[in-house]
Amino acid sequence: MPTPMTAWWQIWTDAARTGLQFWETLAASAVVIDRRMPMIDAGMRNPWTADHVELTGMVTEKATAFAKAGDSLAADMSAMQGLWFQAMQDAWLLGTAGRMPSAKRVAASNDRAMRLAAGMIGAGGRALTPIHAKATANAKRLGAKR
Repeated sequence: MPTPMTAWWQIWTDAARTGLQFWETLAASAVVIDRRMPMIDAGMRNPWTADHVELTGMVTEKATAFAKAGDSLAADMSAMQGLWFQAMQDAWLLGTAGRMPSAKRVAASNDRAMRLAAGMIGAGGRALTPIHAKATANAKRLGAKR
């Protein structure tokens, strides 16, 4: 069981990492859009000379990245629902016991609540990771072509 200080530290570092990934994804997207718009234009003007590999990749890579993000969110949501159920069960038991809870029960309840908070903060970053990876890799690859 992590200490409250390490749990809070993890929450803050996950939030900072997610924020950084978000802005890097936005910056990479600008580069990718800037490089791909002329390819789309050229492909619409003359489909016979279009870069079909790049045009196909525009769709398949997004579908793959967003599917991985969805899988990540689904797994995190399932874990968080379990923790939420346990946290509500803790609250119910603490409220209806008719006596002061033991230190062990309070510590276990607190641990679940911290894991739930950390899971919620980290879920967005874990879901953004495959999208960020593809966007930054494309920006690097397409930026080098110029």
